[in-house]
Amino acid sequence: MQFQNVRRRKVHEDVAHQIEEAIILGSLVEGRNLPSERDLMASFGVGRPAIREALLLLGRTGFLQLSTGGRARITRPTVTVLVDQLSGSAKHLMASTKGERAFQEARRVFEAAIARNAAEIATDADVVRLGTALEVNRAAVCDMAKFQQTDVAFHLVLAEIGTNPVFGALHGAIAGWLSLQRKVSLRVEGAAARALSSHQRIYEAVAERAPERAWAAMDAHLREVMLQYEKGKEAVP
Repeated sequence: MQFQNVRRRKVHEDVAHQIEEAIILGSLVEGRNLPSERDLMASFGVGRPAIREALLLLGRTGFLQLSTGGRARITRPTVTVLVDQLSGSAKHLMASTKGERAFQEARRVFEAAIARNAAEIATDADVVRLGTALEVNRAAVCDMAKFQQTDVAFHLVLAEIGTNPVFGALHGAIAGWLSLQRKVSLRVEGAAARALSSHQRIYEAVAERAPERAWAAMDAHLREVMLQYEKGKEAVP
């Protein structure tokens, strides 16, 4: 059995880890300012570059809110911050045909479950909001640019039904890719009309509180979008 040499953690990573632990344990309180760079240098016994790199790292992971010319404010990672970190990996995955297909399949399963969940928990106000999104989408059926935007917006409203912030954040993280996918799939003749019909069926299932029908409607919709996407790519000159 072979082992690799243990990698020593960089100084700024060690500093960031200790500050992160202090925030999690409550020694550094959310909403307050972090000690000055000079104080942190003295506490850790390191130079200014290590402190600044540590603060940048903690800013990216959502533990600090950084500002120019002021002290960093202690925060906590939000769902959006965490999902944004994942979205970079998703973009790398989608760079290959195999990865793109895997992402489409994952999105189909995720959004079908979202639709079923929405049908289970939607309030009357949620149904009204989803219906409004559907009508805005319907009004844009002859304008492909607007239809694409309102298509993505319809799916976002669906994901935001309920109180789980992860659903909306995940949808937001892939919104750019969804827009690209719809732009390509809508090149296929009749694609907009079919998408609108699918959205109508999804809306009706949610409005009638029919979870399994909502799941099936979304699953069928996204399977069709995947096929149209492949046809749309072939139509690119």
